[in-house]
Amino acid sequence: MNGKRITFLVLICALLLICMAGCQANPSSEEQNAAAEQDALNSSSEAAGRSSADVSQTGADTSSSQAENASQETAVAQGDAAAQEDPAAQADPSSMESSDQALPSETTAKGELMIYAHLGEKTLTIKPENNSSAQAFIELLRSQDITVDMHEYGGFEVVGPLGTSLPTNNETITTEPGDVILYQGNQITIYYDTNTWSFTRLGKVQGLSADQLREVLGASHGTSSGDGTLTVVFSLKDSLKSSAAVGEFDFENHTVLLNSGYTMPIMGLGTYALDYDTCVNSVKELLKNGGRLIDTAHMYHNEEAVGEGVRQAMEEYGIPREDIFVITKIYPDQFDDPVAAIEMALEKLDIGYVDMMLLHHPGTNDVSAYKAMETYVAQGKIHSLGLSNWYIEELTDFLPQVTIKPALVQNEIHPYYQEQDVVPFIQDQGIVVQCWYPLGGRGYTGALLGDETITSIAKAHGVSSAQVILRWDLQRGIVVIPGSSNPEHIEENLDLFSFELTEEEMAAIAALDRNEKHDWY
Repeated sequence: MNGKRITFLVLICALLLICMAGCQANPSSEEQNAAAEQDALNSSSEAAGRSSADVSQTGADTSSSQAENASQETAVAQGDAAAQEDPAAQADPSSMESSDQALPSETTAKGELMIYAHLGEKTLTIKPENNSSAQAFIELLRSQDITVDMHEYGGFEVVGPLGTSLPTNNETITTEPGDVILYQGNQITIYYDTNTWSFTRLGKVQGLSADQLREVLGASHGTSSGDGTLTVVFSLKDSLKSSAAVGEFDFENHTVLLNSGYTMPIMGLGTYALDYDTCVNSVKELLKNGGRLIDTAHMYHNEEAVGEGVRQAMEEYGIPREDIFVITKIYPDQFDDPVAAIEMALEKLDIGYVDMMLLHHPGTNDVSAYKAMETYVAQGKIHSLGLSNWYIEELTDFLPQVTIKPALVQNEIHPYYQEQDVVPFIQDQGIVVQCWYPLGGRGYTGALLGDETITSIAKAHGVSSAQVILRWDLQRGIVVIPGSSNPEHIEENLDLFSFELTEEEMAAIAALDRNEKHDWY
């Protein structure tokens, strides 16, 4: 009996061993599919590597390739962060090429993010590619709309400078009508016909045939300007219509609408006390990092340097002149001959026109000097007018005597000198307020940045004391122009939109007011 049991158990074990061997030799369908997918991914990665190597051998130098790779790694890292913040992007593998290239979370009603190209009253809808170049472009558009002056080229495209550089993912392709292409990393093109070259695809225009697209592009630049320039505004918004009132800050586009009808950036660079070379480099650094507002003056003795920095940045970074806003000022000792003063400023800056000119201080003949500036507005050589160091009494006397209302008043304002009565008075006139010495001014900056109230707020938001002060100004509706020659500080002073001060924090800073003016005017 025991022998029969042992024989039975041996047979059972043998059968189990045979079954296990069969399973190992024939994997399940799920395992087969997983293995096939992994093989496909490996093959795709190898092919992409070969393609990248082929492109890099077409003549790009080693240092350029290394810089481009670093930019691409940065863009991919940003894509990772976007995917982590957006559970939907993580959950839907179809929305990405690979796990490190998820599209951002802003989507249409159908769940797809779109880029919009606004051409006057017409709008093109662009479906972005799944690559780091399109991702970097989208990141730019998240911070602000981008205006590109485009022109026809070759009979198959319109092309224009992007104003910055994006990482490239070049491959030799034959374009199709509607392709939106990045060329040489810093030019954007919209194709209405075919062309074969090494390009990076940014996206594809949706819903238009080749003939329709040709008609839209042709009609647009036929009416946009006499020289055939086509002005295109790229945006993540399907409409550029804004309900913003004069003087109201647009925190999405970082601008304010002036009573002159022009928009002005709400943060920029002050150039007081910067020598020629330092000023040129600081202006270029600001423009390279996305800043577009620069303040200078006759008494700063650096208008020529500002102009040089602007011209170099326009050429090197492809920034259109109309995207840059330059303010200068004429001094009271020039009021006797304002026409000569205005002509001198235009000549020194040498940037075509002045976006805004201010009277630097009240003084003898200030009204007649202002009226001279008004004539230059009529000529288009000055776009907007303003005043510096004008307060309630001075404004009350001055405003009835001039024809064009000032668009801006620029005064000393910082947490120790807040002008809590003057600021609302000016704003109630429909005039924008801008502050100089926002960080306290030379000799006072250290104490202000080290103030315990400000440092504790900075720590709570993970930002610097300077960023807290500048954000406090913006939330009061005050434009900021901190001066700096330090590239890191210039970049930091533009990064003011990743946090917001609470009402309690705004009140705490308001309580620091000492009516402590740090300069005589």
